[in-house]
Amino acid sequence: MLSLSVVEPSAVTSRNARLERRLFHNGTKNTFSLGCIPCRERHLCGGLQTKETLYDCLQFCCHKPESCDRVCRNHPNFADYVREIGTFDLNNVPRAQILDAPKIPHVVPVIFHGKKHTTPISSQAVALSLYQMFDRRSGEPLFKEHATLCKTFSIESKATIVLTGTARDAPIERWWDLGEKRRRAIIRDLKSIGIGLITSPNYSLFLDRPRWDNLHSIKRIAIVHEEFLSEGMPAGLHVNGRTETDFHRWTEYIDARPEITHLTYEFTTGTARPERRKQHAKWLATIAKSVNRPLHLIIRGGARVLPILSDTFAHVTLLETSIFMKTVKRQRAYIKENASLGWQPSPTSLGAPLDDLFADNLTTVKNYLDNLCVSTNGIA
Repeated sequence: MLSLSVVEPSAVTSRNARLERRLFHNGTKNTFSLGCIPCRERHLCGGLQTKETLYDCLQFCCHKPESCDRVCRNHPNFADYVREIGTFDLNNVPRAQILDAPKIPHVVPVIFHGKKHTTPISSQAVALSLYQMFDRRSGEPLFKEHATLCKTFSIESKATIVLTGTARDAPIERWWDLGEKRRRAIIRDLKSIGIGLITSPNYSLFLDRPRWDNLHSIKRIAIVHEEFLSEGMPAGLHVNGRTETDFHRWTEYIDARPEITHLTYEFTTGTARPERRKQHAKWLATIAKSVNRPLHLIIRGGARVLPILSDTFAHVTLLETSIFMKTVKRQRAYIKENASLGWQPSPTSLGAPLDDLFADNLTTVKNYLDNLCVSTNGIA
């Protein structure tokens, strides 16, 4: 995720759209922050160029170490933060084996629960939340058998199950707090119940934090992704980035590691803004063009940039949440006269199942996305 956290108490609230726009990095329009020049991490960070006047990223230091969770050079636990990831450099992440990942279609509905269905959801693949698979305190698996998992979420047993690691910060931070040993044990359990593919947790790159915090998140993404692969679980690498330097680092990392076959990204927070959505899509496209092998991209949100992404990636899959959520709210999808997607009320009787409405919405949304990218060759 790419958004605001909390700057100094008198500055902004949790989300301040105006300040957020001023903190977007733009290497072509904004002046380079002078304080970045002597920074020892400049070769990894690349420096910031924002509309907001900044001497350097330490301007976001809260100066309250007793209550601060930011990775910052002024924090007394800074060395511990660096030690837990083995430096900010990506090159020391262990290598993993190349895995055969299951083929998944270009639209995969995200299922949040199995209520209001009398028959299992019929779809080639479905997506569930990684964080619904285990107890967040103990790390114990919540499902011991594939059949139990399918019954709980009302999905066909033959469907490929994708777990999405995209979530709010609390659950993804909890995944890290479990520790490597318990994380790996959970991954082995997930493999044993037939999970086909996982997208790695999307540790946030907040705009209003020192860049060391961003670099720490980037390294954690790489570490947890490698853990999935090394345990034999196909996984998508979530290439969160804030600047062109971040994406350049990811490009070098991916190009050197053929075991990375799937990337993932989300366009549902700061990157959902029109002024940033296209820029991040271009950065992703640059990765696909620069890496000398086909890559499969899995995204949350971002339907409007599918043409850009489908032109450069070998395959693009959209993890689609509105199919499920709109169905639960008794709304039916339809294609408008201008070829855009619309939703209209579709009331049901009290207690009526939603099987037919869900199936209809799934078909309509798939057709809409097919038409959206009809001139491209990467989404079919």
